[in-house]
Amino acid sequence: MINVEQLLNLSVRLAAPVILICLGGLFSIKVDIFNLALEGFTLFGCFAAVVGTYMTQSVMGGILFAVLLTLLVALVYALFVFELDVDPIICALACTTIATGLTRYLLVPIFGASGRFILPSELALPTIHFAFLEKIPLIGPVLNDHSVLVYLALLLPFAVHVFLYRTNMGLSVRAIGKNADAALSAGIGIKRIRYFALNGVFCGLAGAQLALSLNMFNVGMTDGRGFTAIAVLVLTGAEPVLSLLACLMFGFSDALVLTLSGRGYPVQILSMLPYVL
Repeated sequence: MINVEQLLNLSVRLAAPVILICLGGLFSIKVDIFNLALEGFTLFGCFAAVVGTYMTQSVMGGILFAVLLTLLVALVYALFVFELDVDPIICALACTTIATGLTRYLLVPIFGASGRFILPSELALPTIHFAFLEKIPLIGPVLNDHSVLVYLALLLPFAVHVFLYRTNMGLSVRAIGKNADAALSAGIGIKRIRYFALNGVFCGLAGAQLALSLNMFNVGMTDGRGFTAIAVLVLTGAEPVLSLLACLMFGFSDALVLTLSGRGYPVQILSMLPYVL
């Protein structure tokens, strides 16, 4: 028998990185930049989170390092796109290719490892248990015992919705996406807002959640989550709350695959499920 509460709890945890990546790509789409570099940004975030945690012996240090590095990588990407007029898709493919190769290479000089590095168990991303949730049937077991980054992932889409539709800055972001020339004539600083929209903060948080929840870095550990996030954004029209729901659907499918694996079901059929959805 499948434990439904455990399945849904796992679904939320697996959906969290994709939700955060979605939020990183959502702003890009809103300013009419199709950012395929999300996969590369997040992979850099995974690696930076493990390096930062290992160097500082602090999970918070790892999260901060992941955010700072993805900010830097996103800035370089933006400079190539906005200042040097490089095609965004070509630049994104270059970014993802570099992320794959560079993180694989740097494992050797930094950690003396090849392909994988596992952090000490005491440096794992801690989970939070809320006593008041224990009294709520189903919801309590599903929402309890997650990391702070998972809870951020669940709350931030609502904050982003408010930002986009209830603030002047959000209006400017949407205006640029609708008609950049009209936005420019209205006095909106297009380049400044596009630089803001391409920030890598959310991908850094996604990378930190993905790597530190597993307590390790593995080559290529993003496993296409950046492209899944892009699919979600296209599916939902880059609406934050709808993107949250779609990511939870993909998280549920991944959790179902993991839960049913080893129970006699064909592995090939199970691994198709997220892509069928």
